[in-house]
Amino acid sequence: MRIGFFTDSYLPNIDGVVATLLGYKRELARRGHKAFVFTSGTRSDRELNRDPSVFYYDAIPFPAYPAYKLAVFPFSASREAKRCRLDIVHSHAITMMGFGSVKAARDLNVPLVGTFHTMLPLAATSYYKKYRLASTLARNVMWQGVKVFYGYFDLVTAPTKTVAKILEEKGVHNVVVVPNGVDTRKYHPGIDREPVRKMMGLARGEKLLVCAGRVSYEKNIDVLVRACRILRARNEKFRMVITGDGPAAGTLRQQISALGLGDAVTLIGFCPSYELPYYYAAADAIVTASTFETQGLAMLEAMACGAPVVGADSLAIPEAVKDGYNGYLFEPGNSADCAEKICKLINAPKARLAALSRHASDFAMSMSMEDSTDRLLNAYSEVL
Repeated sequence: MRIGFFTDSYLPNIDGVVATLLGYKRELARRGHKAFVFTSGTRSDRELNRDPSVFYYDAIPFPAYPAYKLAVFPFSASREAKRCRLDIVHSHAITMMGFGSVKAARDLNVPLVGTFHTMLPLAATSYYKKYRLASTLARNVMWQGVKVFYGYFDLVTAPTKTVAKILEEKGVHNVVVVPNGVDTRKYHPGIDREPVRKMMGLARGEKLLVCAGRVSYEKNIDVLVRACRILRARNEKFRMVITGDGPAAGTLRQQISALGLGDAVTLIGFCPSYELPYYYAAADAIVTASTFETQGLAMLEAMACGAPVVGADSLAIPEAVKDGYNGYLFEPGNSADCAEKICKLINAPKARLAALSRHASDFAMSMSMEDSTDRLLNAYSEVL
């Protein structure tokens, strides 16, 4: 089978969508299929690309998040799609490359599948949440746009049951659940946790909290920082590391400094993917205050390495985190409750911590890329 992935995000970006596409490409190739990628990018991206199955289209930065780009005229992708002799078009985009996927599927007269990766109506309006009325109107308009956009698709996949239900409530039809897979060869419980802990100079008994992913406003990382101030007041021995970069990094650094947490909370910036498993393995907990996760791939990768979760009880997070079983849930936006659940986890008896870690790993390891690819191919078979 020859598959065309259309996406607004690809290398050199590193995020959940990119990790998923790279995993699918490898696993599909192992099974004898061929996946091509059609994506937005710069001239530099195109020149640096050495993969003949990846096609970049000139783009401009997205104002709210310059690392992401909007293709200027992606409809020319149909020409390459024809030369690739695609059997199916699969859009992982909902903006410009998504529109390009609709045209390509029509021009080739092949099935069109879409995946809803990002809760875009919530993420985009979070930047303007001070203006409640405008934010609500914008969110409603965007949901209507999502409904119209996916009306062109033969099948829509969602990474979790929670998201599938929301899409159906918003009027999107023909939705099936296909979780984004975890690379269980890269993320697993057998990774040595000591290298990162030694590098950071953690004292005996000092706990490590890790927050991973984009450093953006919709991730609500400020809630975690305020929780750290409460932990400090309780004389808890801990360090928190925030990996990744994004538009909220500057604001967070100011907040950390203002709260006097510079020795306890560290933004390390972009972390190479080969280092992430070691940070996850070293963590006593992975923490997330995000309220817009459609699945939370970074969280699942950390769980695969044995890190239990303290997460906001919002959207898809409770599908992965069972309170008291492989982590703890806290009230969204509530720093005091977040701090309480962190304390509950890091101060648990050793046997309890081992059980939380084991259950976290078992759950995430069951979400393998191999299993996800099985479900993806089953979805394709429905429309071919």
